[in-house]
Amino acid sequence: MNRRIAHRRHNRSMRTLLKSAVARTVAATGGLSRLHAGRLIILTFHRIRPDHEDAPVRPMRNLEVTVSDFRRLLLWMRERYDPVALCDWIGREEPLPRASFAVTFDDGWADNFTQAYPVLRELKIPASIFLATGAVEERIPFWWQHPGLSDEEIEELKDQPQDELEARSAADTLVRQAHANDFLTWEAIREMAGSGLITFGPHGHRHALMTSLTREEALADIQECWDLVQQEVPVALLPVLAWPNGNARTDLTADLKAMGLCAGVGTQCGAISRVGENRWQLPRNNVDRHAAHEPGLWPWLMMLAR
Repeated sequence: MNRRIAHRRHNRSMRTLLKSAVARTVAATGGLSRLHAGRLIILTFHRIRPDHEDAPVRPMRNLEVTVSDFRRLLLWMRERYDPVALCDWIGREEPLPRASFAVTFDDGWADNFTQAYPVLRELKIPASIFLATGAVEERIPFWWQHPGLSDEEIEELKDQPQDELEARSAADTLVRQAHANDFLTWEAIREMAGSGLITFGPHGHRHALMTSLTREEALADIQECWDLVQQEVPVALLPVLAWPNGNARTDLTADLKAMGLCAGVGTQCGAISRVGENRWQLPRNNVDRHAAHEPGLWPWLMMLAR
């Protein structure tokens, strides 16, 4: 077992070195500046964890970034790109004057307030948080937080009926108690909203994959989420839907517009100059734990945002 782990780590290290070398060459020749001139790169984060935290056994650790790595990456980005509030960019008709980036978070984790917000405030970098309002309002953990699930099992279960998966977490009192403090509170959300630095958009009430629901169920879920966000933080609204898991639908456009939403973001990497025709599946670039920890990969991450 130890030999296999060492082999995987060696292979990952070699891939990191190769990607880093290629990306540094592109950056050194001005390739990134040319690639992203007048364009926006949207970064996606999930959980921001304290440094040197004991590593509890929990799934989806790859979506967690330490606060020091988060801060270093933002400083690196700010030296090369202009920080932009996504809510300001959405309303633009002309391309941005320079290469720019926007920071977003998915789900509504409490550490977005305790760990990420102080860094954003210090660096004066705006951000947007897409809230899964069921977790905030009802303190019900996501189904994949149920103990014992591996990341591989979670991926396989995503295609199962959402109601069954959610019911298991909702009915398990111990799981609910263990994770009740994982999520943002409306008080914390309103404090961030009052800063003028953070805006909030819908991520679905149940965080259900919209493609697994009927059309009526999907619309009801999005509407409930957006209604709660508008009710609780009317001063800091971002009328953009973040599709859970990136599972976008094309049959909801007219209804989403009627709700007051104007765009949607997915999970495909890329950079954009204007909202344009692809407004309901705008690209975002996920920053995982490994990429955030390896400065040599940061130019590679930008290079992938084509």
